Amino acid sequence: MQVSINTAVFLNQIQQGASQYQCLKQLVGEPLANVEVRGELFQGDTREVELDKIDQLCQKQSWDFYFSIPEELFTNGKLNQTIFDYLKLSERHHIRGLKISLGSFENLDENSLMKLRTALRDSEVKVTVENQPNINGTINVFKNNLITLLNKVPELGYTFDSGNWYWVNERPEEAFLALKKYITVFHLKDIREKATVMLDDGDTAWKSLVKNLDRTIPIFLEYDIVPDQLELEMKKVNDEIN
Repeated sequence: MQVSINTAVFLNQIQQGASQYQCLKQLVGEPLANVEVRGELFQGDTREVELDKIDQLCQKQSWDFYFSIPEELFTNGKLNQTIFDYLKLSERHHIRGLKISLGSFENLDENSLMKLRTALRDSEVKVTVENQPNINGTINVFKNNLITLLNKVPELGYTFDSGNWYWVNERPEEAFLALKKYITVFHLKDIREKATVMLDDGDTAWKSLVKNLDRTIPIFLEYDIVPDQLELEMKKVNDEIN
């Protein structure tokens, strides 16, 4: 296993006009396993064309392709119906994994859950829900909701975001212990004073988290990194993985 990259690492370049495809081309030949693009960083009229290019790049580099959906799976107990559109999009572009925030629910509609289960069973795409930096993302609330959801839709996975805990005044190390058994994807970042910093410059015991993570679980860097530091950040994680 090697480190993986979320295009958040190129945020500054993208804000200056670079496309996600142009940024990912910079990673050709680098020691990484997967790349994850972000839905909110595409231009609507060029998204399909760019996804085609990224798909081809991933196949050529033997990278697995992931996609971060900038939405919630549930809002007030109702299933977000766009998840079915994203599953179709993933099948068109050979996307292996979709990540979406869990959202909020109290009483889940059983018919919607069955529809979701059927779609996930019929697809090769793995959908994961992520903990959010809001009231629904505290350890106890999120764990209870996650367990409830996975009991009803066991085809789903869980993306652990190590940074989001700070915004709800929780520790990622405590969250990791509480949620480790459910993690299927890991988003790694280091935080100091509620701002992302380079690994080892923040308050997260990230090496301990990585060492105690199952080696089959992909680890994505997901924070803005200046270009001349990206290779070093990747090396830090690869050294811990290996």
